[in-house]
Amino acid sequence: MLFVIHGIDKPGSPLRNQLIDEHRAYLAASPIRTIASGPLMDDWGEQMIGSVIIVDCENRSAVDRFMVDEPFNLAGLYETLTINRWHQRVGDIAHHEHVEK
Repeated sequence: MLFVIHGIDKPGSPLRNQLIDEHRAYLAASPIRTIASGPLMDDWGEQMIGSVIIVDCENRSAVDRFMVDEPFNLAGLYETLTINRWHQRVGDIAHHEHVEK
């Protein structure tokens, strides 16, 4: 099952820059398959303002457990965090290999 995790940062928080390496390591080490992830950007593309993570896992409970210890969430970076099941209709991201950029 695919789920979209959508987090909006608390304005002005330094936590994203402080914890980015821990966040990336957590995603890489997780048994949950990360399909796509990356920062949300402001309209000018200059500042990171949140996160989108698309995961493939067995159920919603697994996603909730995954997010409990996710470094950004654990540190309180997110002002809002939503998790929704997602049904992909267009594209084929669920079958592509992860490429770090």
